[in-house]
This record gives sequence, structure tokens and C-alpha cells, in this order.
Amino acid sequence: MYTVTRQRQWPEGANVVEVYEGGIDYCNPDALSAKYSGEFEEYKDPREAVEVAIQIVKYWRKDLKEPIHIGVGRTGGYTMPFDFATFKSARQWAKEAYFRLEKCPHCGDVLPDEKRDRWHADDWSGLEYCSENCATREMEFQQEQEHEETDTEEN
Repeated sequence: MYTVTRQRQWPEGANVVEVYEGGIDYCNPDALSAKYSGEFEEYKDPREAVEVAIQIVKYWRKDLKEPIHIGVGRTGGYTMPFDFATFKSARQWAKEAYFRLEKCPHCGDVLPDEKRDRWHADDWSGLEYCSENCATREMEFQQEQEHEETDTEEN
């Protein structure tokens, strides 16, 4: 999961919209209360989170008329100020983060972070799916393949 928050960064007091890996529990403690759409929300796709953060930066700049920065990264559950990024470098970070994520073998969507939220089409392949629908469709596809192989062998 990726989360977006506005921060008054310690110790300098810089205004930063942060996109960080992890759920809300990985938020730096200087987060401001939500004001703009998309804050304190969790995103499976880091690219979406960065685009939301960029919009928040633009709105906040307009409202505050002060420098507003964007920062991306991972706190690991610790308190740490993020280095400032450009919109271009934040998008590149999100693209690379998305590339590393595990994807559903059926639809290609990002798999849930928690193993308990993933689905299985069978008990032996070890493949994990993003939803019950994808697991079911994969199981049906496997059954069709087996049926076609049986028909071919019989002819």
C-alpha cells in the first residue's frame, strides 16, 4: 500500500506532500489533518498515489502561497524526513515501485499486500490471485485446458 499525507516536516518546518510505502501506520508523525481529496487514503498503485500527491501539491500551493514540496519513500515505521523530489523524479520512483510489485497472474492487477487477502485457484501451484473472481476464472481456464487435452488424446 502507498499512502499520501501533507506534512509540516520536522525540524525545518518545510511543507511536504509525502507518498510513502506502507499503510497509514507508516505515516510520519508530522502529518496534518486531511484537507484535500486523496489524503490519508491507501493506494495499491504507487503511480496513482503520486498523481494524487502532485494534485495536492498544486492545490496547497495555490491556497497557502508558500513553497510546497513532494517527497517519496519508505519510513519502515520510523520517523524520518523525506528528501524533496521533483514531479518527474516522483513519477519515476512510482514507476519503478510499481514494476517491483507482485501482480495477479490472471489479470495483471497488483496483488494485495497481505497474504491472507490473496486467493488461490488450486492447492498445488502456489499461484496467488488478486480476487476470488480471478482465481475462479483461472481454475475454469485450467479445467478447459485439461478437457481439451483429454479430447485431443482420445482422437
